[in-house]
Amino acid sequence: MQIANVSGKDGTFYELMKAVDSCRLSYVDYLRPANEADAMKEFLADELLSRPRYDYDEIDAEKLKKKRARIQYLLREIQVRDDLMDDARWSFIKDLGQSWYQTELILAANDYNQYNGRLEAAKRFERAGDAAFGRMHEDTFWSLMRERIGGIDTRRIRQKDQDVYHEMIDKIGVMGRNHKKRYVPRPELVREFGRQLKALFGGILSHVPEGKDEFTPAEVASVFNEIIKTELNIDFEAVVNKEHLTASVNASKKKIIIPGGRNGNYSRNELEKIIMHELCVHTVRFASARVNGSLPILAQSRSGAYSRLTEEGLAKACEQALDGRYDDLGIVRYLSIGLAQVCKKDFRETFEILWRIEHFVSGRTKEDCFSIVQRTFRGTGVLPINADLYYYRGYALVWQYIDEHIKDENLMSVLFLSGKNDFLDQKRSTLVRIMREDKLID
Repeated sequence: MQIANVSGKDGTFYELMKAVDSCRLSYVDYLRPANEADAMKEFLADELLSRPRYDYDEIDAEKLKKKRARIQYLLREIQVRDDLMDDARWSFIKDLGQSWYQTELILAANDYNQYNGRLEAAKRFERAGDAAFGRMHEDTFWSLMRERIGGIDTRRIRQKDQDVYHEMIDKIGVMGRNHKKRYVPRPELVREFGRQLKALFGGILSHVPEGKDEFTPAEVASVFNEIIKTELNIDFEAVVNKEHLTASVNASKKKIIIPGGRNGNYSRNELEKIIMHELCVHTVRFASARVNGSLPILAQSRSGAYSRLTEEGLAKACEQALDGRYDDLGIVRYLSIGLAQVCKKDFRETFEILWRIEHFVSGRTKEDCFSIVQRTFRGTGVLPINADLYYYRGYALVWQYIDEHIKDENLMSVLFLSGKNDFLDQKRSTLVRIMREDKLID
């Protein structure tokens, strides 16, 4: 199949796919503050701060605008090709649309931070977030909030925590009344998927040193690099960044970022889960190369549009399967975004409510709750971003998919060894609608 005038090379379908892939970028790298760890310490020490005092690196706006021009060109070309099947055409269109609105998100955040038409920049940021990540579902938010609050046994609250509980209720205010029953995977399904994961990735997880229960960020990076060197034929490197609070993968730079700014070291369980999340899901699904040892299967080229919902949902489901139990971290992130968007709470107000909820429900520390809230306001510290909605939505849908296919022989190949495919086949209706409104597609 010939695709002329697209890639600048031989015009094959594979070259077109590479051209679309080249338009991707890591929006997190642009929206992450340069002083993330220091800003957290200052914010937690000073209750008068309404938000952390973040510093952001200067953005190369011209480079992003060139990428946007490339995206527009490819969108025009792909729409008029008569030698593309419809499913491939829409796969590429949605992939390019995701890249377009992530560049818009970055540019809008930069304009907001630089006081360059803040009101308009805030509107652009919200619209780009809706397109790239989907909208907040208010009824789902209130259902999850009521479930979370309703799970607190008020009879067992100690006397010294009574004020904390009442402050939490007062700060939330009047709650909506909607309630929706949500899908929760069966315990035996979680355990069975965990067994299949360990069968596939057992060689990788075996590199976690025996007889050691705590690991520094540098030791975590060392374990990652040993796995990459001995198990995987991929050109990646794990490095520690002392300012980062969360791990991430930068595929363009072939780096796995281990956060050095977090509070304390990693437990053995945390190390195994971060290996599963960042390496086994994000990195292995990115690589289209033969891997050695524990993964003797050729990862095929990406067969569908990359979906953050699918990717993060799978990563979280794998963490839960490794633990052998379903947990609700994604719900906490959904609540944080809902407090900001639905209840119109600022960074401080969202944080003060969230840490009180989690104090009673999960025992999470204030530092952990801060990390969740700072992701809700990533990019500006002021404007909420929808990205973390994917965690709850994603792993609920992934678990349903696993539930339907747990007995399929090729389940693990579909999940991990077919590139960054969107096996959930998301329609992305909000993205497509906004692309049409903005005249990016017909």
